[in-house]
Amino acid sequence: MQMFQHWSFLPPFVLFLFLAAPLCLAQSSCADKGSKLSDVQTFQRVEDRWSQAIIKHDQYALELVLSPELIDISASGEETIRNQQIAMLFEKKSAPLSLDQRVINVRRLDGVTLVIGTYTSQQRVNGKLIRQKGKFTHVYQKVHSKWLCVSAHRTAEVEPVLRNPQSASRQDPAEHIIASACQSAQ
Repeated sequence: MQMFQHWSFLPPFVLFLFLAAPLCLAQSSCADKGSKLSDVQTFQRVEDRWSQAIIKHDQYALELVLSPELIDISASGEETIRNQQIAMLFEKKSAPLSLDQRVINVRRLDGVTLVIGTYTSQQRVNGKLIRQKGKFTHVYQKVHSKWLCVSAHRTAEVEPVLRNPQSASRQDPAEHIIASACQSAQ
C-alpha cells in the first residue's frame, strides 16, 4: 500500500507513459509481424517494378532490378545481357504494351532465391496485336539489401492443337514441314 501512495507525487503524464509502454511494445511487435511480407509478396513487388520499368521505358528502374551480370534467355531462345535489355527499352518495335508477371513459387537456396511464375505480355507487331503467355524462372541475389536478377529464362506457352478424329490418319502439319525439310536437304 505504501508503494502506491508515492505514485500520487508522479506527474500524470509520467504515470501514463509508464503504463502505456508495455501496450506500445505489444502493438509494435504485432505491427511488425503484420507488416512483414511473405517471400511471394516480396518478389511480386520486385516483378511488378520490373514490369513497370519496361512498360514506362524507365532505364533507372530497370537497372535497380537487373544485375550487371544478368543473362536473360527469351521465350524464343535469344540470349541477352543487362545492357541489351536496357537498350531494348528504346526500340519502338519491341516495346510491349503490357507485361504482367505473377509469382507462383519462391525457393530460397544458399545465397540465391529462385522465383517461378507466369507472364502475359501484349505488343504490337506490324500493326497486329500479339499476346504471349508463358512461364518464367528468375534467379535473384541480394546485393546491398536489394534483390537483383542474375538469370532469367522464359518459356512460351504453346496452345494445344485440337485434332479432328477424321483427320487423325492425315499427317500432322509439323511432321509435314519436318519431312519437307529433310527431303530438300537430301
